[in-house]
Amino acid sequence: MRHIHPFPARMAPELALAAMEGLKEGQTVLDPMAGSGTVLRNAALSGFRSIGFDTDPLAVLISRASTFQADSERVRSLTEEIAETAQDSRLSEAGLPWIDNSEDTQSFIRYWFARKQRNDLRKLAFAIHRSSQGLRGPAKRSLDLIKIALSRIIITKEAGASLARDVSHSRPHKVRESNDFDVFAGFKRSACQVIKFLENAPIKCNGTATRGDARDLSRVADRSVDLVVTSPPYLNAIDYLRGHRLSLVWLGYGTEELRRIRSENIGSERKHGAGLEEVAREVQAAMIGGEDLSSRNAGLVARFAHDMDRVVGEIARVLNPGGEAILVVGDCNVQSKFVSNSRGVAKAAEHHNLRLKSHSVRDLPLGSRYLPISASGSLSKRMRTENVMRFAFA
Repeated sequence: MRHIHPFPARMAPELALAAMEGLKEGQTVLDPMAGSGTVLRNAALSGFRSIGFDTDPLAVLISRASTFQADSERVRSLTEEIAETAQDSRLSEAGLPWIDNSEDTQSFIRYWFARKQRNDLRKLAFAIHRSSQGLRGPAKRSLDLIKIALSRIIITKEAGASLARDVSHSRPHKVRESNDFDVFAGFKRSACQVIKFLENAPIKCNGTATRGDARDLSRVADRSVDLVVTSPPYLNAIDYLRGHRLSLVWLGYGTEELRRIRSENIGSERKHGAGLEEVAREVQAAMIGGEDLSSRNAGLVARFAHDMDRVVGEIARVLNPGGEAILVVGDCNVQSKFVSNSRGVAKAAEHHNLRLKSHSVRDLPLGSRYLPISASGSLSKRMRTENVMRFAFA
């Protein structure tokens, strides 16, 4: 198993490793948009202190699980205990308030899960939820691995615990009305695979990953980070929560809360309502270049420009004077118009006293091409690459 959990368009690990060359053991690496946790895990494997944030609760869970020095026997024992508790429990006793108090969440679950699987998932979710009460430290992080094991039987490409396929690509579509998937057997098998993944490549030190927004890193002290490595979302970003919500509804999140999180994400398709600050206007102009965008699309770019100015400003604040920030940035196509996210990032960095030290362009691996692009033409070529941009203080 190459990864602890499926995740669309993850950062290439070789980029993360190359970025860390020259760091000394114990130095601090930050990924403020951690996604699948590639940067954090590679930092933890190398003995660096790793800090990550993401707004997506499942991304945070994946990052926490993959940067933890797990006690395999504790996780195995916890898996058996939770599976046994779930199988022996009565459905009427398995109360899950974030589901039971939300008709919208109940309706969502009825649509995406057949009766047998949703009943067994409810029992498992209840056993996990009850086990989590009062846990702290290593015990709580061990439970993260159990949650990952549960999520992996739902976030799949083909047959899993839901009635959908392509969930792992965040493109779920319902393909059946019945399901013979064995939830408990699948959960135990998944837990064994998670344990094996961690045993095969043990980390040197635990990392931290927390729900948070890259536009506000107030929990990170000024000048405290030696290296920032991150990949901002595309302007028209992959809607990760579209697939992730199928497992998150079993892990403590109602559909209303997930809808709110989704609407506030960087890269979400929502126009910027207020007037732009001068810097954000310049970032927007750099992104658009000479393209003539509709009022709606110009508004989307404006919001993204405003967000990226805030993100880069926070990176500049937490980065120590001798540190570097490496941003892996994809340009994009908005309604057939080319928008350069990379030019926008460079312009924002300039205003925050960060100098572009190097800029290389690499082809996207075939498996990472999730955006709808044509097979030929200049736009197609642009959309098949990503920009690796290295910044330091001027």
